[in-house]
Amino acid sequence: MSKYSSFKSHQLIMENWRRFINEEEAPSAPSPADAALTKQGDDLTAGGVVKVVDFLNSPLGQDPKVRMALRGGAADGQTADEVMNVAPAANPVGKMGPTQKEISLMKSIGYPLSTLDSVTNVATGDITGRGKKIVSSGPLVIDGHHRWSSTWAVAGEKAKINAQNISLPGKSADQKLAGAQLAIAATIDPRSGKIPSATAKNVDDEGNPLPSDNILGKDAKTIAKMILDRVGQTVSKEDGGSGAPLLSPEYLEKIKLVPAAQQYWGLKPEMTPDQVKGTIISVVAGNLSQLPDPQGPERDYMPQFDGGDTHDGQVSLGGVIDTMKTGKTNYKSMYESKK
Repeated sequence: MSKYSSFKSHQLIMENWRRFINEEEAPSAPSPADAALTKQGDDLTAGGVVKVVDFLNSPLGQDPKVRMALRGGAADGQTADEVMNVAPAANPVGKMGPTQKEISLMKSIGYPLSTLDSVTNVATGDITGRGKKIVSSGPLVIDGHHRWSSTWAVAGEKAKINAQNISLPGKSADQKLAGAQLAIAATIDPRSGKIPSATAKNVDDEGNPLPSDNILGKDAKTIAKMILDRVGQTVSKEDGGSGAPLLSPEYLEKIKLVPAAQQYWGLKPEMTPDQVKGTIISVVAGNLSQLPDPQGPERDYMPQFDGGDTHDGQVSLGGVIDTMKTGKTNYKSMYESKK
């Protein structure tokens, strides 16, 4: 081989090598699922919770491939940008505000006004006595509104309630609720269809509509009458699960001897049943009339970390928190399906 040929061969090899080491791999085209998320915007929380829920409940949003793309936050090359930090908290209920538009009276009073233990449990930060925590994001109640309102009903605005406080994305309540819904959708089985939901049911035993049960924005006198009208009504599972009548004669006889009830409501052992009933109703109605105005949508759009009425047992708060803490919720670009 001539020196010239050898030089040309060497030159060709070096040119090819330089081309190889400098050549960037062409980006692959996004999958249809990733493209579907991209079409919703650079930050899925920006449009608010109604837009997010409507998308997730649409045929496209229910597609398992889209749901899998939604849980790919830790696989998009930016492992920390979608982490939502979570920490336990115990804040006064009066320092917090609701994000849903309706608070049911019976869901707020059903448990404490039919069971003795619940009144004592308030001091532990969990009125149910089952180690439960509400979900908050700063001063906003995200999930657990009726445990929050029940605690306020019993002990007033200074009572503390246990919470899992989450640094949800967004500046407004609307955007933070959207972030919560996206995390739930990224946690639940991608084949589960529409996302979990619950409604503020207000019907009788036969399913007939009853007068409005919402107490937000109502004064103490109105709420007191609402409570009085429901005395003796059985507290259903949906309203607290005691199965006992509201303010029953047996309850009125025993509750006046409970130290916590004496502290919160000013009850005395020598009071008659009617005096006990009147005192409880007056204090509870006054407390509930102080609930602040809501900052969120209808309850149908509210996050249900425990599956709500539609997906019971299919998702849990612990599971969603794991998704949040590990940055798996793929709510902002770049979107890349979880492999």
